[in-house]
Amino acid sequence: MWRWDQGRLSYFSLERIRKIASVIVEIDGVDLTENDDPMRGTLEHVVGLPFAPSNYRVWRNYARVFKVLGLASKIHNKLIATETCKSLVKTGDDFLSYDDYIHYLGRVFYYPSPIFQQYDTHSQQIFPFCALIKTLIAKALNSGEPYISLDDVFNMLIANDVTGEEEIAYYSALKEKNIKPVGDQARQVREMLIFVSQLSYLSWMDGKLFIDPSFISSLTDKELNSIVTPIKNIRDENQELEIQKMFGLIENGEFSSIIKEPSGMEDIVFTEGKKIRVSHLRTERNRKVVNYYFEKAENKALCNVCDIEVRDRYPWVNNLIEVHHILPLSSPLQVDRNGTSMSDLVGLCPNCHRATHAYYRSYFAENNINDFQSSDHAKEVYGMVKYSFVSL
Repeated sequence: MWRWDQGRLSYFSLERIRKIASVIVEIDGVDLTENDDPMRGTLEHVVGLPFAPSNYRVWRNYARVFKVLGLASKIHNKLIATETCKSLVKTGDDFLSYDDYIHYLGRVFYYPSPIFQQYDTHSQQIFPFCALIKTLIAKALNSGEPYISLDDVFNMLIANDVTGEEEIAYYSALKEKNIKPVGDQARQVREMLIFVSQLSYLSWMDGKLFIDPSFISSLTDKELNSIVTPIKNIRDENQELEIQKMFGLIENGEFSSIIKEPSGMEDIVFTEGKKIRVSHLRTERNRKVVNYYFEKAENKALCNVCDIEVRDRYPWVNNLIEVHHILPLSSPLQVDRNGTSMSDLVGLCPNCHRATHAYYRSYFAENNINDFQSSDHAKEVYGMVKYSFVSL
């Protein structure tokens, strides 16, 4: 049974995962049976979310969250951070990008999982994230619609008993069957799809998980295999120890990164040299989102800030408009949303696009905040960008 941790999407945004990891590393080794809950105060302050209900210990209610994210397990009543968790809070040359984190998690996460009941060390291992991404790659390579729906997960993957270890070509030939989700399984799998959609080359739109075909075409076969090949090891009978082994960075002792760092001047302006922004930049350029905007926009050549039609100014260029998410895709709020809609998108010329991101950063610094408080907040600040624009 494919499972996840339903109903807690807010805790699964990548920005918040890094904050949770920082707290776990800070209190690594703490006794979870102490009279005062050693996790609650610091977690709620740093993450900015309630770990409800307040009369329950955080570990009791949120252990599954920490475990499915590969952050910690409980050994001899002590909170033990995984190596993956520790890597998420490193900086400098040891900085762990979100793509590398999700790729690693996807290659080690399997069913029957030590995170849930019915764990055993003898059943066939099923790697759901590897199966999902292989299906998307197969679709992209065969010029089909590069997406997978919730029904597809059940009728093509689960119904055909895929393991995630099959070759990519195998997923091109799967025949659809009809099965029904059990209990709340549909919701759990849907939220698992939304979680993995935070990879920079995936997007969640209209209830479907899309892949950017241009990303796939840019990789070698070796690089493709490095993100979809399961990592298997001898399983430990002890579930808590098995979680530590799974998320111990056991392949070559490190993560294998295939997401290249920005190289152009435009990329440098957006990222300010911080790897943490690479995911946002690449996802904003996802071709599915771009195509969606240009299919729906009334004036595809008009910049929404400066009101200049770029084709009039540069008649030798077909189009220079870039698609901008008013609420940046790097925002933790994005993981709570059902997907992208036209109200989330605007077309901007390159200058206004860079200037808008610069305005966001300046606004955050002046107001001593790290992110927008809501989608409406983002739209309000974007309105300030337009109001502050000076036409020469």
